[in-house]
Amino acid sequence: MQLAMDSNDILIVGVGGAGGRLVAGLAGLVPDPLHTAVIDTDAGALAASGATSKLQIGSHLTNGKGAGGDAGLGRRVATEDVEMLRGLVADAGLVLVLAGLGGGTGSVVTVELLKAAGLAGTPSLCFATLPFGFEGKGRSDLARGVVPEIREATDGLILLPNDKLFKSTGKETVSEAFPKAEQELGMCVLALWQLLTKPGYLNASASDLAQVAKPERGIASLAWAEGRGRRRGQSAVKHLLAHPMIDGGAALAECRSVLVSIVAGEDLTLKDLSDIMAPIKAACGDETDVTVGTSIDPEWKSRLLLTLIAARPGGWSGVAASRSVAETAETDEPPPLVENPNATVRSGVQTTLQLDPVGRGRFENSDPTILDGEDLDIPAYQRRGIKL
Repeated sequence: MQLAMDSNDILIVGVGGAGGRLVAGLAGLVPDPLHTAVIDTDAGALAASGATSKLQIGSHLTNGKGAGGDAGLGRRVATEDVEMLRGLVADAGLVLVLAGLGGGTGSVVTVELLKAAGLAGTPSLCFATLPFGFEGKGRSDLARGVVPEIREATDGLILLPNDKLFKSTGKETVSEAFPKAEQELGMCVLALWQLLTKPGYLNASASDLAQVAKPERGIASLAWAEGRGRRRGQSAVKHLLAHPMIDGGAALAECRSVLVSIVAGEDLTLKDLSDIMAPIKAACGDETDVTVGTSIDPEWKSRLLLTLIAARPGGWSGVAASRSVAETAETDEPPPLVENPNATVRSGVQTTLQLDPVGRGRFENSDPTILDGEDLDIPAYQRRGIKL
């Protein structure tokens, strides 16, 4: 059995308003104390947080309020208080960062926090939500612009488009959908935390998590499902493979690597494992690397939680990766999100090449080479009327 990480070695950090709400919802989901922190410019949001550590940054630049989606302000705040960020992550064994991209704090400060972790030699994983389609071009541009910097700074990045995240809740009203989405995402983070701190007989380490979600593998997605009762494995995997975050299971065929976390009680059986993994393997491509980890918890008797991280090829283009957030915020066009940046894109209409008729040159006075009635001295494309 794998040796567990000390739960105090794992620091869960929420950045900005969305990240802070996600961290706030974690405390009531597990009986064990979590090592959590919240970073924000908003003094009111920090005061309401129950995180272990609270870090207010840029107080004199924002007057204790949010950055208001201002990437330039977020950058100044993060740069000025970078030593505070470095101090926060200095002693951690692993940093899990939760953030909502599109705002000035959540976007830019996340980059600086991950850079600080890298300088401290601390591995990091970042879970980042992307704005709704209806939130407007400004937030979308900022979110897309910051992703290449995050990918450069972290060991693993998992992107969660809000449109897909909220579709998975099955709730229509705002008052139900937001808490449900935050609770489900929180459960996934805790499932991975539990996989590291309370492992079972199938091993998955922090390096396994980072290996699946490392930026060069593409865009990593997160999906989850819960099963209960005698057919819990079959039920959970059925719902997992229908999850919007992996396009109803279709995305798995393209994935280079997949990690499956199973949190279950001591009554987990080999049949449960077979019921879960056989359909997942069938949905994946032949070359997909699949890692399975289990966490056994007596509190989960007769039920289980599946959490899947899947990385498919693609990502933000190399051009976008070379641009800073501040530069992106000042331009009109966002960096494009492409499923396969190496694919050759062809466009336009093929035209006919303007080729002059080919003569016989110095063989003009020689007898032609005739075969089956065709003059072989004349190029085939001309004999057959083919346009080039």
